[in-house]
Amino acid sequence: MHPFIPNTDEDRDKMLKELGVSSFRELLKDIPDDLFYDGEIELEDALSEQEVEALLKDIASMNKTLKVFAGGGAYDHYVPKVVDYIAKRPEFYTAYTPYQAEVSQGTLRVIFEFQTMISNLTGLDVTNASMYDGASALGEALLMAIRIKRKNKVVISKGINPRYREVIETYLDGPGAEIVYVDYDKESGMTDVEKIEDALKDASALLIQHPNYFGVLEDMERVASIAKKQDVLLLQHYYPTALGLLKKPSCYGVDIATAEGQPFGIHLNFGGPYIGLFSTKKEYVRQMPGRLVGETIDINGNKGYVMTLQTREQHIRRERATSNICSNQNLCALRVLVYLSIYGKKGLSKVAKIAFTKAHYLLDKLESLDVAHRAFKGAFFNEFVINLNNIEAAEFIDKMVEKGIFPGIDLGGNRLLVAVTEKRSFKEIDEYVELSKQIVGEN
Repeated sequence: MHPFIPNTDEDRDKMLKELGVSSFRELLKDIPDDLFYDGEIELEDALSEQEVEALLKDIASMNKTLKVFAGGGAYDHYVPKVVDYIAKRPEFYTAYTPYQAEVSQGTLRVIFEFQTMISNLTGLDVTNASMYDGASALGEALLMAIRIKRKNKVVISKGINPRYREVIETYLDGPGAEIVYVDYDKESGMTDVEKIEDALKDASALLIQHPNYFGVLEDMERVASIAKKQDVLLLQHYYPTALGLLKKPSCYGVDIATAEGQPFGIHLNFGGPYIGLFSTKKEYVRQMPGRLVGETIDINGNKGYVMTLQTREQHIRRERATSNICSNQNLCALRVLVYLSIYGKKGLSKVAKIAFTKAHYLLDKLESLDVAHRAFKGAFFNEFVINLNNIEAAEFIDKMVEKGIFPGIDLGGNRLLVAVTEKRSFKEIDEYVELSKQIVGEN
């Protein structure tokens, strides 16, 4: 494959003539003239390989490394070096998609093992071969619930990630689904359970994020009881690392569980790539989006792996397709698999406990020094909202970033969403507290 398009001027003239146009611009005649750039693009002179390398190093040296105390759906967890090493092996890194089982056994087995581990994690029967990210997984889960229950209404807690909410509204706009939001209690930060039951009339599903966007743990036992009573599907969006400490979705009778898998071995990388985790009960597998890899035996009795279920429109009749998801995040799924293989059940539990302990340590310090106070009373895992004293969150963030710390997410006014992972040392946490005390004291 050439790194350029090898068409000659003569080739292009022939193609344009065949198309009945005189120029490439004429092919784009439906695009208004004012949308085209009018002028020359100022490009630097060509550089040698050595000069390019030197230039890139100069640019890279301008990057500023921050100690990250922000979450909101993407978390700065430690990624063991072996995850990078295995994921970058050419047999994985260059593989595309396993359409031909006879030459894709390695890739298929990776997906099968990934599915198995996520099913073990959630306690649900089946997991698909991954979604694009947590947000699109949620959108697909709600569409799946509508297909199963045949009711075009869903009920969603306002405790979900606001960026997920935007994606959901886009996904459900096409089929014209009705979305009813249930507010959260301003004191506890938990979904207002008292308002759920009435909202569920004629609904297909109830969606809860646990822990929610504010880091607060929801009353899942009570929520699950209401969902069962109203005969709606219960959907939970979970934080994967938290399952090292909290109950599995299956313990609450959850029908579909989704998550953003980035905390499991995927670097923040300036915003991606991500991977959506999607699990459900066996009885609903035919309505599950994406695809499913299964284990089988060939005619010689050897174990093998095949794509067992493919419900996207490229593989079955369009009207029967559950989704147009066109690729699984296979390389990201591999990273998740390696990460979980390394840590195991006990290791994941340890990571979760460390994050929990350090988050509570930070909050206690901030409150004891009168730097900030909790915004919500509900129990939390490793993420919490604070009300800063005497300073707006935006200004606080700017001043902390100058000191090398990204302190959290601005929720407006003096509210800040703070997250602590096992990667943050007690020394870094104490530095956060000391700088916070200094900045708040200056205002």
